Amino acid sequence: MHSSILVSIASYKDVDVVNTIIDLYKRAEFPSRVFVGLFLQDTPEEISRICGYFSNFPYKANLKIKTISFEEAKGCGWARNIILKELYDNEDYFMCVDSHSRFLKKWDSVYIEAYKRAPANSVISAFPQSFDFDETYEQYSRRSITTIYTPNALPWTNDFKQPHCQKPTTEAYEKVMSISGGNIFGDTRLAKGITLDDYSFVHNKEQEIYSLLIYLYGLDIYAIPQNIVWHKYIVEDSYRDIFSPNQIKYNTDFLTSLKTKETHRTVKDWVELIQRDCDACKKTKQLNS
Repeated sequence: MHSSILVSIASYKDVDVVNTIIDLYKRAEFPSRVFVGLFLQDTPEEISRICGYFSNFPYKANLKIKTISFEEAKGCGWARNIILKELYDNEDYFMCVDSHSRFLKKWDSVYIEAYKRAPANSVISAFPQSFDFDETYEQYSRRSITTIYTPNALPWTNDFKQPHCQKPTTEAYEKVMSISGGNIFGDTRLAKGITLDDYSFVHNKEQEIYSLLIYLYGLDIYAIPQNIVWHKYIVEDSYRDIFSPNQIKYNTDFLTSLKTKETHRTVKDWVELIQRDCDACKKTKQLNS
């Protein structure tokens, strides 16, 4: 029997989520081992359309779908935490991608083999290359090397200004301090490490929060060069609506709140390591344009 994978997909008013899931199964070597935790936050009409489509999907038994009105949404980190709490069922591996993604042929086997060869206590994450809707697989898959992003200042402070520093991943397993929220892969420890009883943090800091939780859980993040996931990045004229927090009251002090997760690693140590990366970014000035 093949090891199982739960792929977490939080979708906020995203019509491409259907294509994302179709491609996920189309490109898998063993699609029957792939399970999807899908959290749809959309209009009643779109929820009905999407669920109706998947009612006849060949792998519909592998889809775990939760739905709410988009008006009840509280952000990506909150939605991903719901998936972890309600839809993850101790599958052997946990993967998190965005609802506008494409995948490498045999991505499931490639990721599992890469994980088996990784250093102990690893999580694999790197920033994926882009794809466009009018491109074929042969076109966008030529962009085959992942990217490492590094902030130029602590990203939860007012000192941080876009853009990040960026560089291609060059080492087989390059240790990094920050995850890409749309491309994370690990075993059950990853899922357990980033699950919170209540996710009430500011909606646009889930990458920093996940990176800290992974660190405090005793895991290390490694980027690998091979691009396994492609991402549709936001442009000025985005095809989809972007989540807006409106009147939601968030907890903005995640550093203090997550001190409860400290074991032999501390929040202070993590901040110092992030600051080291920020200082290196300022020196290299490898900025993403």
